[in-house]
Amino acid sequence: MIYKNYGIILSNEPIIEKFIYLMKIKEKDIANLAKPGQFLEIKTGSIPLLRKPISIFEVDKAAGTISILYQIKGQGTKNLAELKINQKIDLIGPLGHGFTVEKFSKRCLLIGGGIGIAPLYDLGLKLKEAGNEIEIILGFSSRETSYAIDYFSKIGNVKIATIDGSLGVKGTVEAVLKDYDFNTFNKGYACGPEPMLKYIKTLEDNLDLELSLEAYMGCGLGACLSCVCKMADGEYKRVCKEGPVFQAKEVIFDE
Repeated sequence: MIYKNYGIILSNEPIIEKFIYLMKIKEKDIANLAKPGQFLEIKTGSIPLLRKPISIFEVDKAAGTISILYQIKGQGTKNLAELKINQKIDLIGPLGHGFTVEKFSKRCLLIGGGIGIAPLYDLGLKLKEAGNEIEIILGFSSRETSYAIDYFSKIGNVKIATIDGSLGVKGTVEAVLKDYDFNTFNKGYACGPEPMLKYIKTLEDNLDLELSLEAYMGCGLGACLSCVCKMADGEYKRVCKEGPVFQAKEVIFDE
């Protein structure tokens, strides 16, 4: 079931001023149904006209709350950052096909880049609740643009890569992954920019991988077909409906 409801903003605070914000929303119907990897379509104001698709960062079903971690990019996210406690927010959700959560016999590996780390936190929480041991790799541009590391540290061992080397290993997540023994993992999950996912896909013969894709979404409900992507079998699937999470072997990236 998908709900179109008004939530109530409980908090909306910058993690990095004018860059990354964390908002907590009270909306029990969506919270009750939401699964890791799903997203919301949020009305951010009269301009822009279209809703903004934003990944769910954390769900507390008992409290009836949903949290989103978002980056200021355009007018829509600027509008979100200006919303205050106790204001209403127009939501549609939960949307999309999420990650697989179960108890695995070996460790789980979570790989996130930039704002792509957002859907991995709730995933990590649910995997930990299921009894899994979790390893996490997060990639950022620099120490100054890194965030939410303290959250992920609560659910598993965290390794960091930064492009400028100011925090953790210098380079992309590839610099961390190149020395990994994937025989110690049952499952891998990744979300981030396409160049990162292209590299992660090359590991599919060594690790059972799920990738969360990004695409332009006009409606988020599968009707407008603006987010269709070609799959490895030649078929086309909607990122908002059949995704955003796909098996890595399903996905094909442009050269």
